[in-house]
Amino acid sequence: MGVIKMGQWGLWVIFAVIFAIAEAMTPTFFFLWFAIGAGVAAITSLFIASVSWNLVIFLLVSFTLWLSTRKLVKKLYKNAADLKTFQEQIVGKKGKVIKVDEDGEKIVVKINGDTWRAYPDEYEEEKLKEDDEVFITRKSGNFVYVKKIRPNDNEKQ
Repeated sequence: MGVIKMGQWGLWVIFAVIFAIAEAMTPTFFFLWFAIGAGVAAITSLFIASVSWNLVIFLLVSFTLWLSTRKLVKKLYKNAADLKTFQEQIVGKKGKVIKVDEDGEKIVVKINGDTWRAYPDEYEEEKLKEDDEVFITRKSGNFVYVKKIRPNDNEKQ
């Protein structure tokens, strides 16, 4: 059985797929241009054998597309800075403690059906327990800070 010999074009196709996957997995509008640039380099590599020239073509196409659409994307999303992402919208929501370790330091909270690692808010005075209702005071990275909801807190919200 013979080995399939992949030329330079195959590597550019692989790069195009990697950039396309990266675009699909990130909330930015950045890797698409590099996927297109790699696709163009894959096509030109069928006619131009020089790796250097194909790299130049890839970079020129990618950066030209990126630069030419920056202003357009900024106009489309100029009000997007005012919008909160889904995860930032959980600040101010209520949740329920579903797990606490012995020290009361590692806490897992369920918020709108999602589980989050949580820490007590710096102003929280008592240890949290399972089934406590909590209020999300802020989000930082992949965890949230919570404060226990007391009966008189419901009147404030």
